[in-house]
Amino acid sequence: MTTRKRKIVNYLFAAAIVLLVVNTAIDYKERPPKQKAVSELSVSQIEGVFFKVMDEYGIEPNWISKKKYKAGEYDSVKVEYFVKLPQDLPIPLIIKDINRVIEKDITGFVSEEKKNYGTTEIRIYTNEVLKLKATLIPDKENVRKGSELSFIISDAFDLSDKNFKNFLSIYLPVSAEIIPDKDNIAEADTLRSYLKGFAMILNNDIDDNDMKLRPEYTKPILRGSINNIVGAFGNDHLYIVDERADIFRSPVYNYIKTVFSDLGVRLHPQSEFINLDMKDDAALFAKFNNECSDTTGAPQKIFILPYENFTKLIGTIEKFKKKGSKIIPLSQTNLLKR
Repeated sequence: MTTRKRKIVNYLFAAAIVLLVVNTAIDYKERPPKQKAVSELSVSQIEGVFFKVMDEYGIEPNWISKKKYKAGEYDSVKVEYFVKLPQDLPIPLIIKDINRVIEKDITGFVSEEKKNYGTTEIRIYTNEVLKLKATLIPDKENVRKGSELSFIISDAFDLSDKNFKNFLSIYLPVSAEIIPDKDNIAEADTLRSYLKGFAMILNNDIDDNDMKLRPEYTKPILRGSINNIVGAFGNDHLYIVDERADIFRSPVYNYIKTVFSDLGVRLHPQSEFINLDMKDDAALFAKFNNECSDTTGAPQKIFILPYENFTKLIGTIEKFKKKGSKIIPLSQTNLLKR
């Protein structure tokens, strides 16, 4: 082979190798990526989610029954569940929460709701395999053991403008403490316009001369102050006495109580309410959880706390609300029911 022919062959051979490398690179680039294996929840995992949601909504274990389920060829479930739900609990909320939790772990599922006189059947599938079958049945005999909770913000009128606006926009029916003063009459009207309640607090901080209550005052002056207070703010609100106030420890306190009573107002010592004015967050949450979890005591619990502590508790309040507790305004508490 001549030198010229050998050079041509070598060029062609080199070109073939280059083309082969280029084609291999293009083929590799265009090849679809390998699909990651999709994790699929087991029957026990889906049932775990189901029972966790039931517990979050305060469903008692004895409201849930089960029976053997004759599974189809591809079904995984061996039992079906029947849940008797309180009538005040919307079934769509439960279905929404089950779906929300399961959607985080699998690519898709189907829930079928077959409504018949309020009864709803749920079927959950993964990859067309039935993993849960449950029937939710409204039952007027079942009542959740939640308490009625009411909140009084002790420092609402000491807040910055921004935080006071945030307080007024709270979606829950909370109330604020008000010290008797002519300047606070407009503030009380503001609370009413935002559907917020208020409680009058009788303490040593009353500066209005027409509403001040002092142990050294004569009975006519005290009666005049009390008439001014009730005339300005009404008798359909809670009146709370700070036990550290001078009037509470004075001989005239019984007279003051009598005058208020004649005007349709009952005075409540501050110790009647649950105090959550504490700096330590662990202590705050522990006390609030203990009070709300105790269903053996008073069915209604009224808390007095600063705004900052209330904002810390919002998430926990929602959990107890979800479990069956109700957040009520002061006007609906037993202390104000006529």
